[in-house]
Amino acid sequence: MRKAFSCLFLLATVGAASAADLDIIEAPEINPERFGWTGAYVGASVGYSWMNDVDRSFVPPFPDHGEDWVVGAHAGYLHQFGSVVVGAEVEYTNLDIRFERAPFKIYANDAVAAKLRAGYAMDRLLVSAHGGAVYATTNIRLQDWGWTLGANVDYALTNNILLGLQYTHFDFEEFDNTLIDARLDTVTARIGYKF
Repeated sequence: MRKAFSCLFLLATVGAASAADLDIIEAPEINPERFGWTGAYVGASVGYSWMNDVDRSFVPPFPDHGEDWVVGAHAGYLHQFGSVVVGAEVEYTNLDIRFERAPFKIYANDAVAAKLRAGYAMDRLLVSAHGGAVYATTNIRLQDWGWTLGANVDYALTNNILLGLQYTHFDFEEFDNTLIDARLDTVTARIGYKF
């Protein structure tokens, strides 16, 4: 009987010591709280844009192009469902790009785009695509709607500061009931504030 109590005491002591050892070597928290993309945001952008245009009212069609720096501002709202992020954004871009071959000064002035966004979040990194409608103006009073598609890569530097890169394609067919087809490709660096 004494041997049985001795064995039980020994097992209990070893078990307690092993449990204490496990508590000492327990790893720190492996999954800290993940960043959440849900919320409203505003921001500004700077980048470069390339414009191509074909005026089919001439025979043969008259092509033109232009390129320049662009600046802009944006505001939107995102909502996160697990790793999927969806939302909407309005973006203004000051183009000020001149048609280089036109016989007189023609500029693409401003563009305002309303876009839907959808993407995949990996903690503070968000990769997304966007698409929607865009309204553009020129210095010769031509103005019209077109469509836009693009992609973003965003990183949350802090809980409020967002940094990103964006590619956007604008497409206008028969601009303002003319035979002008215009296409713009824009790459911008963006900084934003998330509320």
